[in-house]
Amino acid sequence: MSKGKILVVDDEASLRLLLGKELGRMGYSVETAADGGAALTRLREDFFHVVLLDILMPNTDGMEVLRTIKQDAIPSEVIILTGNATFENVIESMKLGAFEYIRKPYELNELLLQVERAIDHQRSQVDLKILREELAKTGRGGQLVGKSKVMLELQNIISRIAPTQSTVLILGESGTGKELVARSIHDHSLRKEKPFIAISCASFSETLLESELFGYEKGAFTDAKAQKRGLAEIADGGTLFLDEIGEIPIHFQAKLLRFLETGEIRRVGGTRDIVLNVRIICATNQPLEKLVAENRFRADLFYRLNVLSVTVPLLRDRVDDIALLANYFIAQQGFQKEFDRGAIQMLKTYGWRGNVRELKNVVERTCILTKANTVTADNLSFLRVPREKEPEQRHSNPPATPQEDNEALSLKEMERRHIIKVLGITRGHKGKAAEMLEINPKTLYLKMKTYNIVSVYE
Repeated sequence: MSKGKILVVDDEASLRLLLGKELGRMGYSVETAADGGAALTRLREDFFHVVLLDILMPNTDGMEVLRTIKQDAIPSEVIILTGNATFENVIESMKLGAFEYIRKPYELNELLLQVERAIDHQRSQVDLKILREELAKTGRGGQLVGKSKVMLELQNIISRIAPTQSTVLILGESGTGKELVARSIHDHSLRKEKPFIAISCASFSETLLESELFGYEKGAFTDAKAQKRGLAEIADGGTLFLDEIGEIPIHFQAKLLRFLETGEIRRVGGTRDIVLNVRIICATNQPLEKLVAENRFRADLFYRLNVLSVTVPLLRDRVDDIALLANYFIAQQGFQKEFDRGAIQMLKTYGWRGNVRELKNVVERTCILTKANTVTADNLSFLRVPREKEPEQRHSNPPATPQEDNEALSLKEMERRHIIKVLGITRGHKGKAAEMLEINPKTLYLKMKTYNIVSVYE
């Protein structure tokens, strides 16, 4: 399977041949065009993830091709290949919407890195468009979003258990999206045309929880001026989602168990049983086995609830979904914003103790407070990468704080911090960083290795 489709546009036949061969060897599907006119013809006939575009070409030059790609909304990312192009041309190409520019002669590894990044960006923009279209069509407030391995496994489990009538217990930390999992199970079940009713068991005392779930008869208590149907009755034929099930008072647990066993409820103050056809889905962020051992949760109720269990993964276990989730929340809130690569990488390195709920709040806050259409890493400066990092996570040392600037630093420490600062300015682009530092890229690489600097943008 191809890693992506690339169109190489250059009037030098030898360069077209070389790029076609090398990119093909790396798993890409490659086509070439000798001039701008031929390139535009192919772009209107077929889809390409990335266009590698030379600026200086006879007839239709690269700038005109780029301008047409953007005007015609051709969904390809453009990487400019520059040889003798002026600085003004480079600036203009970036203003027109080029993804990146690379100077000739270039290192193949650098080109491959930018191609990979461009394809990731192009696919994220397609995903964002699809998400916006889905939200416009359905008007729904939330759905399971993710293409990571753990999310694909979760969706596979949901597809298997949804058609059954069994009780489901959803486990996971706060903010992971347990209610969305419950909704997804309902939406893929035979009950999808019937009500989905959710209630947080932690929000009510024992008396209020019983009246909310089972309803009450007129005169059952002082404020019972009229009969009221409970949420379980309203959910008849559909699904009842009991969130934070571990918070149910111990004395009410026996009544809930009876409902699960018999399908019958009795309104508060009532004298007759009401038979319901309701599927129960529960969720908790607490270890129910521990609550059972502490006599805070009935063992028989636990066994009755734990017929089928689903564990929702932590956000830090599905880092590959963060860009997609951020785009989804942008579309959901109706913002016309975009997170650049540096901002996405910062989101990926953050700890997310609040999981998806925290990410949603961060995206909303940042989009509101950022005036520009592009959100950068600087706009996320309020996030702090936690110290307790996983061994495999890679990040640069944090920049010096104002207090640290007053310290008596060694020349080596000053150089190390300056390199980190420049890498941040260039968003990890080593070629540009080397130019700013006025050193050879190989020298920069050796200094990064010496000072154990690993760019956050890698």
